[in-house]
Amino acid sequence: MKSFLTQFYKVLLTVWIAPLSLIATSKVVDRTVIVINDEPILESDISAFQKKIKSKSFQELFGGIPNNVIDNRNAALQLLVEERLVNQQVKKLELTASDQEVEGQIKSILKRNNISQAQLSERLKQLGSNLAEYKEGIKRQIERRNLIDREIRPSLEISEEQLRHFYMRSARPEEMEHEYKLAHILIGYKSQDPAAKTKAEKRAFEIYKEAEKRKDDFGQLVKEFSDDSDSPDGVLGFFSPSSLAKEFKTIIPKTKVGDITKPIKMADGFHILKLIEIRSPDFSSLSKEKKDSVRNQMVASEMEKKMALWIEKKKKESNIIFSADFSKEKQ
Repeated sequence: MKSFLTQFYKVLLTVWIAPLSLIATSKVVDRTVIVINDEPILESDISAFQKKIKSKSFQELFGGIPNNVIDNRNAALQLLVEERLVNQQVKKLELTASDQEVEGQIKSILKRNNISQAQLSERLKQLGSNLAEYKEGIKRQIERRNLIDREIRPSLEISEEQLRHFYMRSARPEEMEHEYKLAHILIGYKSQDPAAKTKAEKRAFEIYKEAEKRKDDFGQLVKEFSDDSDSPDGVLGFFSPSSLAKEFKTIIPKTKVGDITKPIKMADGFHILKLIEIRSPDFSSLSKEKKDSVRNQMVASEMEKKMALWIEKKKKESNIIFSADFSKEKQ
């Protein structure tokens, strides 16, 4: 249901922004603040918008709009200007969503969230909305997607090199840690048997001394002495510092490649570790799933930048006239 609520409020945002002039028409006294390509934004449009985004339900379930925007009349006006420009371009480019597209999207949402239309209507009622408003929001969402596909996406080309740089810039610190490739010899013991533990520890140190003499023959020592049947060659794989067992965390980062650690006591026995390799994180070594995730993050980031540039371009191309009163207020 969480994904449904997120989807709902993303859609509802466009519903709340766009029809504000309709809400305001009930007022007798009003004034035009700005005209965009012959389409006015009234003083009451700004007030109604600010009132909506201040509402408790909007803040709890959508949020995302900082208080300095909500309480700032000029910032709210900028949002309205951008919304009107988008609406005008949708109409100009004939990207209006059909009733069939809207119904199809509604059915998809119901199926994905395993709810009925009656349940959807009830939830909308609880949130102070209704199905007609929700459909209008879906319609606007489809139109904005159409606009992005037409105006933004064709210019969005991302190379492997760009992805690599994006990953290196945006990856979390723990994702950028060096990784250690380890092999081990396990000398096991029954934890409840003190005598077996003492015997295993003595044996582990004897094997360690032998391993120090035969570092290049560690694989053979694994075959001869290790009790770990799950790792016949002793290789455990790569580990970042944060993923190492706590008993290893202070030892491995201080170990040189090719060196062997003294036996380390753990619950299942004594581990003699060899550090085979240290590698730095690299985009080419990531799994397909991780690469796809990085690509999606970069696409979203670049889309946001290009959309902002597109909005600024449309502002320059448009005939935007501020009222005399508003111009004086800005001075």
